[in-house]
Amino acid sequence: MADPQTLLWQHLEHAPQGLQFVRDHEAEGFTLPLYCADAHLAIEVADDPFKRQSDGARERWQERHRVDIMQVPPSHVLRNASEVAEAILDIASRRKERFAK
Repeated sequence: MADPQTLLWQHLEHAPQGLQFVRDHEAEGFTLPLYCADAHLAIEVADDPFKRQSDGARERWQERHRVDIMQVPPSHVLRNASEVAEAILDIASRRKERFAK
C-alpha cells in the first residue's frame, strides 16, 4: 500500500480543470510536498493538521507569495483519497480563478 502522500499525489498529478500540481517544490530552504502555483496552494499530509509549524522563513515566503498551506490528516487520505483529492481540486480551482483576476 502506498503512503498517504503518494496516494494523494496519484490523484492530483493529472489533475483536470487546468490545474498543475508538482511534487517536492523547493522554496527558499524548505520543500512543499504538493504545490499548485496557479492556485497559490500547497498541500501537506500531516499527522496533526492543527499543529502550527513555526518557521519564520517559511511564513515570510508564504506571505510574500500569497500561498496557503492546507494540511490533510493521513487517515483521511487512507480512508478516501479520491474524495480528499476532489475537495482539494475544488478549492484549488476556486483559488486559481481568484488569483487570475
